Amino acid sequence: MKRITQLVTLVALTTLLALGGATAASARGTAAVTANPSAIAVDETATITATGLGGLEDAFFGLAGSPGGLLPTQSGGAGSTDLSVPANDGQATAYFRATQAGTFTVAVGDGETVLGTVSVTVSGSAPQPTATSQTPVIEVDSALVVGQRTRVEAKVSGLETVGFGLDSTDGGSFSDGSSTGPSITTAVTDGTATVEFTPARAGSLTIALSDGETVLASAVVQVSAASATPSGTATATPPVTPSASPTSAPAADSAPVLPWVLLIVAILVIAGLIVVLVVSRRRGSGARRGGPTDNA
Repeated sequence: MKRITQLVTLVALTTLLALGGATAASARGTAAVTANPSAIAVDETATITATGLGGLEDAFFGLAGSPGGLLPTQSGGAGSTDLSVPANDGQATAYFRATQAGTFTVAVGDGETVLGTVSVTVSGSAPQPTATSQTPVIEVDSALVVGQRTRVEAKVSGLETVGFGLDSTDGGSFSDGSSTGPSITTAVTDGTATVEFTPARAGSLTIALSDGETVLASAVVQVSAASATPSGTATATPPVTPSASPTSAPAADSAPVLPWVLLIVAILVIAGLIVVLVVSRRRGSGARRGGPTDNA
């Protein structure tokens, strides 16, 4: 009986080990790795995708042999020659950014065993930007004054239109005759785009030239406040006006006073006449009363 129990236990352990080995084998042997695109140029990036990772929690990406590039976790970012990426639903993604020409292999594994590989072919140099065949240049005065309109020229080729913009929306406005604003798009004629710029505030401003997506060139200008001379000329005139007003004011105020003075004088004259008449009558009546008394 004891031997039968041991036999059953051994069979069970063997079965579990077999199942575990099959699971690990399935996790390691079914990975498919692809590169999109599989042919790039120096400084370009290919997306590396590994599928069929089963229940693997983390996938390990590495560059086999001569690295020829880096493996950033985000396209275009900084990276290293190997990294670990979380796997979701049996899939993991990394990026290969080429630093030299050649054919390079990206391997994916579980940290111990390589589960799959893919090759990426890198050409000698990155294609030249279609935006321009020469370095764009912005020509503008570096010292400006608030409110002073100035000409801005951009030398650029390979583009039909370019955009002008500022590092702050309150810095000023551009104008090309048909549109005005803190950022505008204007046509390129014979490799030159021309606009007029009017600064709205003092300080340092950056004028940027773009193709609608990428900044092609920039120029920094220093803007000073407008001169105070015009405002001083305007304030020199008002002192003349107040000095003239006090002179004419007494003449205007004396007009209503004069009738009152005449009226008072007339009243005084009339009062004087009345007093004279009263006194004269009293003297006359006194003389008549005294006459008969003397005869008696």
